[in-house]
Amino acid sequence: MSAFSISMMVELVVGVLLVATIAYCFVLDRRLKALRDGEGELRKIIVALDKATTRAQGAVTDLRVSCDGLTRDMDRDLKKARALADELAVMVEAGDHIAERLGSASNAGARKAASDLRGEDGPRADETTRDAGDEDDPLAETGLAAALRQMR
Repeated sequence: MSAFSISMMVELVVGVLLVATIAYCFVLDRRLKALRDGEGELRKIIVALDKATTRAQGAVTDLRVSCDGLTRDMDRDLKKARALADELAVMVEAGDHIAERLGSASNAGARKAASDLRGEDGPRADETTRDAGDEDDPLAETGLAAALRQMR
């Protein structure tokens, strides 16, 4: 082989390698274009995600403010309710005491009226059926006292 043919072979191999390199460059160029197009889409997605995150942070802040306000309102209402419950308990207790006094006054009045009616004739038939301890007990079962106990 001559120097010319060796040189031609080397140039032919170099030419084939150059053609392969050019073809590979076209393939790489297409892939880079696809990557750049994807990068633009990725940027759009990132911008949309950033906006959504900012809106969510604002919503969370608004929600915290609302919750704080509601908590204050609920605490205030709870304090009022407790005060009203305490006041109502005092009123119920006072009502019980009044009912007991009315019941004992009613019993005392009934005994006095019965003794006035009895005069010298002795005990009446309805009083003889009572227990001996009922006359000493000012809170003996009267209609009013029994009704109040049932209401509790």
